[in-house]
Amino acid sequence: MKDYFEVAPIHVFNYSAVLNSTLTTKVTNQLLFGANYFNQIFHDFNNGFNTKTMGLFLSPDATNNGQYILGAPNIVIGPKGGIFEQIGLTPPEGRNDLTWHITDIISHSVGAHQLRYGAEVRQAHLNEFYHRRGTGKFIFDGLQGPWSGATGCGAATVPAACATLASNNQLPGAEALADFLAGSVAGPTSAFPTLVGSTIAVGNPERFVVVNAFNLYFQDGWQVSHKLNLNFGLRYEYFGPLHSDKKDIANFIPGQGFRIQGAGLDSIFPPDKNNFAPRIGFAYQPTGSSDLVVRGGIGVFYDQINLNPFLDFRPPIAAPQGIEGNPFGTTPVSTYARSTYNWQTAQAGGVAIFQGVTACTDPNCAAPTDPKGLSAYSVSQNFRTPYFFNYNLQVEKGFGNFAVLQIGYVGSQGRKLNLVSNINQGNAFPNFGNILQLNTIGTSNYNSLQAVYRIRSWHGLTSQFAYTWAHALDEISQYRAAIVDDAFNPKLDYGNSDFDTRHLFTVSATYNIPRASWARGWSNRVVNGWELSSVMNFHTGQPSDENRLGLDLIGDPYKGVSHKFDAANGGTQWWNPAAFAVPVSGIGNLARNKYYGPGFGSVDFSVIKNVPITERVKVQLRADMFNLFNRINLASGVGAVGASCGTTVPGAPCNTSAGFGLVSDTIGDFNGAPGLGPGEAFNLQLVAKIIF
Repeated sequence: MKDYFEVAPIHVFNYSAVLNSTLTTKVTNQLLFGANYFNQIFHDFNNGFNTKTMGLFLSPDATNNGQYILGAPNIVIGPKGGIFEQIGLTPPEGRNDLTWHITDIISHSVGAHQLRYGAEVRQAHLNEFYHRRGTGKFIFDGLQGPWSGATGCGAATVPAACATLASNNQLPGAEALADFLAGSVAGPTSAFPTLVGSTIAVGNPERFVVVNAFNLYFQDGWQVSHKLNLNFGLRYEYFGPLHSDKKDIANFIPGQGFRIQGAGLDSIFPPDKNNFAPRIGFAYQPTGSSDLVVRGGIGVFYDQINLNPFLDFRPPIAAPQGIEGNPFGTTPVSTYARSTYNWQTAQAGGVAIFQGVTACTDPNCAAPTDPKGLSAYSVSQNFRTPYFFNYNLQVEKGFGNFAVLQIGYVGSQGRKLNLVSNINQGNAFPNFGNILQLNTIGTSNYNSLQAVYRIRSWHGLTSQFAYTWAHALDEISQYRAAIVDDAFNPKLDYGNSDFDTRHLFTVSATYNIPRASWARGWSNRVVNGWELSSVMNFHTGQPSDENRLGLDLIGDPYKGVSHKFDAANGGTQWWNPAAFAVPVSGIGNLARNKYYGPGFGSVDFSVIKNVPITERVKVQLRADMFNLFNRINLASGVGAVGASCGTTVPGAPCNTSAGFGLVSDTIGDFNGAPGLGPGEAFNLQLVAKIIF
């Protein structure tokens, strides 16, 4: 699989200049100029595959810089993301950008007030050339050939070979592999009526855009009394819409159709100019002593608009990657979808699987010669800058110089968050296929109890114990690659956030072993200078769904499952498949992110020896042991628990044939760090350092 590993060389340069000035004894000024250059390209390790010469003619317009595009297509073998490792996940793509800013800050001391005023002007130039889906995507789900039908493994009397494969949880993979070898591309089923077997985007997606931004702020730190300190201020933020002087960005606007920014459309969305963010915080010492302090604050915080949903959304359905993927204007991009066909038969006579670029001449693709059924991307004209209310209330109690205890409430509310929906679910725009619209109608909330106990220094021991009890909810947690299930009822997806972690407990400790006063010379180097250090991390699991699974909940999801690791079964059965069923109709009653994956626990331990060489030079020898007790930490988070029901029959309960409810990976491998990642199997690291 080496050929399909992602390669992503990167170049980053940062430049800055700072001028600090003392204007008077009470007024200072800081002027800062900074610039950042970023360049990165992505492709498979082997990006020299020419699919056309290998017998897979994608499209006459599947090109990159005027030449037939090179690289492997994305091939998925198996249902729900595949059972085998996917290939072709990284088509040719990349970006380079230059961001510069000028910032000025004035600090002014007036009696009990510490005043600060500031402003910043910022501009970003982005060149993005993401040929996402440029090499095509093909799904083979195992449901197209005779092997899965009534004359094969779906027969009333199941053949012995099929029964053997099913008993080993290998049947879905074997059927999908058979479809791939036969070239039978997947299509919609009763369980997945919107499944598209293959997609491609053809045309030139490269775009050059500019974004302007500036902010102003005022802040006052007021020492009201020796017990009370107030900190308050007001900030104004402006994040302008991305724009281009090349007149090659088309936005689909319901009721108007495609509009070209800079040629009839002033901006992709109307600028949001009312972003005022007040903030206030306090620190209060009820007894007048510093060993008891109450702190709190609340503020509004506007979020920098993320450009990825505009230009690189990575949709889970057949649709453009962003507004650069619309089939209109001087550089159109056409996104095609095709299902339930044989890719060898489709190329009979030397024709391509997909046609070349076809663009709309009418803004609504209504002209008789315009293509019908193409997908589009839209940015809502009600798009606004996302913002958060962040607030907290903390009590801190000191115990002399020995320790400090802090306990408090921390929360936030998100408003006008990015959501992407398919506004053509009801076929309101009959000339089009899917129409994804980026809008800002999302919400989120987070509430937590946070407690920290720190031991500053006690007989050589320094440590911290921290516990968080929290709950996070939203409609969609990801800023790309996820769309709401119902465009007309986005609250249907409101539920536990993808990253929701209810309980988190961490410990960090360092112990300096007392010195032996009798040691001298070489004995001092051997006996003294020892340290012990440990970091412990324990937390509950995270939800696995990201979107609704489209299932009914009909029983207890944990009935009859032991959560014990079973190597013969390929992992740990985490959910009871019989508790879930294919809906008879509709999207199912199972809420998004209703159930959670496995928890995490790891104890790391280090033995450290510092050997003095001279007064300023020492050698540090250390043995770092990770996951000391070799706990099996299974994968948790989006996609960690198998979600392929194993049946498409309406009303039928799920089964284990496709691995439903199974956790088959460890946390490190699941997150891209097999063997050495956090929580992986015990490993030992020996280190030697020269410190001077």
